[in-house]
Amino acid sequence: MRAWQFHETGDIRNLVLAEVPEPVPQQGEVLVRVQYAALNPADRYLVQGQYPRAGAPPFTPGRDGSAVVTQAVPGGHFREGDQVCLLGGLTGISKPGMFADYAAVPEVWLAPCPEGWDLRVSAAGPLTFLTAWRALVVCGGLKSGETVLVTGASGGVGSAAVMLGAALGARVIALSRSEEKRAALLEMGAAAALDTDAPDIEKQVRAALEGAKLDLAVENLGGPWLDRCARMAGMGGRIMVVGLLAGLTAEVTVGLLIHKNLRVEGLSVSNYAPEEAQAAWRQMVRLMDDGGLRPHVDAVFGVSQPQEAFARLAEGPLGKVLVDFFV
Repeated sequence: MRAWQFHETGDIRNLVLAEVPEPVPQQGEVLVRVQYAALNPADRYLVQGQYPRAGAPPFTPGRDGSAVVTQAVPGGHFREGDQVCLLGGLTGISKPGMFADYAAVPEVWLAPCPEGWDLRVSAAGPLTFLTAWRALVVCGGLKSGETVLVTGASGGVGSAAVMLGAALGARVIALSRSEEKRAALLEMGAAAALDTDAPDIEKQVRAALEGAKLDLAVENLGGPWLDRCARMAGMGGRIMVVGLLAGLTAEVTVGLLIHKNLRVEGLSVSNYAPEEAQAAWRQMVRLMDDGGLRPHVDAVFGVSQPQEAFARLAEGPLGKVLVDFFV
């Protein structure tokens, strides 16, 4: 079968199309025919040798996507022909992933594609939306009527946080460098969309709060933004650290943490247990269905285009980059 593999860690150009044996499912695993695999920044880090618990080369990454069941677990939840999406686990991290024609996936980490969602949309949702849900609800404790700041809002997790936060009844302030993407974020439900690079961005955020305090920040950037979020946060605010696109390290004014009684928490989608991910996914799907929302697909690439697909991901698209493995 076809698969994207790397034989040594390093440059993303090490990820190439190869012919590999079809996987044999083990106990509790479902064999699926991959339809669409979704790219994530973590896939690049894994190829570069910068991701924990990564499988040893030669390895096929891919943590996200939709598929059709070709061999089900006897007596399990799925049948041959069922359309499913991947919610997490070690697939694509230490177990061969979705950048392939076929994958063997633990049944507990698969969910049915939601009713009314096609395979493309179903591939675009799970990882980023589950991460955003964890930041907003599971760890962030968001309540209706609160205010949320989303940095890096035009990324996958950021845009998911904007949509989900607004659907949960929060006032969402989104930050993005792109004027075009800021307009799209307003359509997704943001109450305000501001230029990340504005020299007076903190003043603009405070103005957009309209006298309210900032209750929760979904921090996707790292670097200087952790301290900026601490400065903008209100008393008792929560800062959920999700990403590090602006820097691996950060300095923070400790006095702000103490005197504002701030809570700073790092989180990862990998912290879900299977049953937690399943429950969160069901809640999100209901919320999105009620609001007429869907994950956004930015672009779809062919199997022979690993470098083109990752180049598009590096450009910071609004929405998911997918690979069509069914053609």
